[in-house]
Amino acid sequence: MRPVICALFGVIASGCTAFAASPVTLILQFDAQHSEPSVNEMKRELQSLMRPSGVELSWRSLDEISSTDSFPSVVVVTFHGTCETKAFAPTLPTDPVALAYSHVSNGTVIPFADVECDRVRSSLTSTPGARSDVLLGRALGRVLAHELHHIIGRTRAHTQQGISRKSLSARDLIADRS
Repeated sequence: MRPVICALFGVIASGCTAFAASPVTLILQFDAQHSEPSVNEMKRELQSLMRPSGVELSWRSLDEISSTDSFPSVVVVTFHGTCETKAFAPTLPTDPVALAYSHVSNGTVIPFADVECDRVRSSLTSTPGARSDVLLGRALGRVLAHELHHIIGRTRAHTQQGISRKSLSARDLIADRS
């Protein structure tokens, strides 16, 4: 899976010089509980996935931002629901549901994404051994990588393979990359 992911972000980076020219600041906002191990693993996984593209990521929490801060490239990510495995994961509907989404304005993808932590956690409950915060963090990193495909690539399209496919299975979200 890693070669496909790396190739994907290499293609994305070639089309987004504004993002590659300077660090992309990801401003994180959580509207419910989250675990530091999950968030740290998400950051590690996303950094690893983005490294081949040349896009450098910088992380900030929304509560750390002041009115005088400025960033050359910024993406605001809001995490909804509980981003930790200690909480009970709700049952997903039988129809496929989005684990995250990027915002679109006037047909253009804009640098705002929402991640549905309860849906991500619920999708992992069918995977044996997927209750650790590290695996949840890995899944969140891959879900966020998918959204960055849309935001950085300024595209609503999906690919046939890799992290930017329309749908990722629970196994895709937590599988080891070697």
